[in-house]
Amino acid sequence: MKVVVLNLKFLLIVTILLAVVGQSTALASFGITPPYVRNTSLTRNSTYEQQILLVRGNPDVPLKAEITIDAPEIQDWIEIVEGYSIPLPRGVQKVPMIVRVTVPSDADFKEYRGAIRIRTVPDDAALQAGAVNISLGAQVDINLNVIDREIRDFSVRKISVSDLNEGHKLGWLYFPGKIRFGMLIENTGNVYIAPSRVSFRIFDSTGTVLLEETEQIGRIDEISPYDTKEVFANLPTRLQAGSYLARYTIYNGEEIEQEGEVNLSILRHGTLQEAGFGFAGLSLPHKISILLPIFMFLIVVIYFVYNRRLLRRRSS
Repeated sequence: MKVVVLNLKFLLIVTILLAVVGQSTALASFGITPPYVRNTSLTRNSTYEQQILLVRGNPDVPLKAEITIDAPEIQDWIEIVEGYSIPLPRGVQKVPMIVRVTVPSDADFKEYRGAIRIRTVPDDAALQAGAVNISLGAQVDINLNVIDREIRDFSVRKISVSDLNEGHKLGWLYFPGKIRFGMLIENTGNVYIAPSRVSFRIFDSTGTVLLEETEQIGRIDEISPYDTKEVFANLPTRLQAGSYLARYTIYNGEEIEQEGEVNLSILRHGTLQEAGFGFAGLSLPHKISILLPIFMFLIVVIYFVYNRRLLRRRSS
């Protein structure tokens, strides 16, 4: 009988200990994702940023993450944007940390390695309240490669097109409607880049009859290396109000980066408050019809001014 009682007490103690240990482990769990800063296509003078998430299992206690960098060769290249002591507030399970790498102009073309060490400690308020210091840590591996080659590449993550007003006439001038084509671009290369060209082939609503072909006017904003940004291409259209099917093509240099279809809705002029094309959207003959009289007037003015000065010199 005594043996049975002792065994029951032992099992009870073991169960309590396991529960306490399990609860402490759950409360104290800490991790990072991804566990690396990796880029194998950096160039001199380039800047690269990567987000690391600091993740806690049960954020009931406010903590701080203390950051140290162990990378002697590239210590000066690396910056933690949020600072080297990052608050981990109560109730917040995931806290982002941005690692910024700035490659100097005289960097050697080779591979560089190192580590970023992260240690959790109670914040000042928790220490004053007598919190138990359970310090956990993680390591972010650094693997960088500086190369002597430009990589010009990007990926189109998402596209969008807004409704637009049809074009309109002002005197003898015709101002076309403006198609505003949005592209979420990820620069996967190591230099600034933008789509070199965007073209539309616009069909009737059934997609069978080709009505117009058009390309963007003006330059498209560039995206910095390794960044993702929404940029816009503005394309003129002389089609009347109605619903159309447009087949778009996005170019990287002379290569086609992406093709697809979008529905295009053109509304009556004045329906939307957005401005259409100005002088840039005019046809070449219409631009000449404006610029030619101005140039002729300037030539006449210059001719008379020159002659008057010449007469004054002769008379003097």
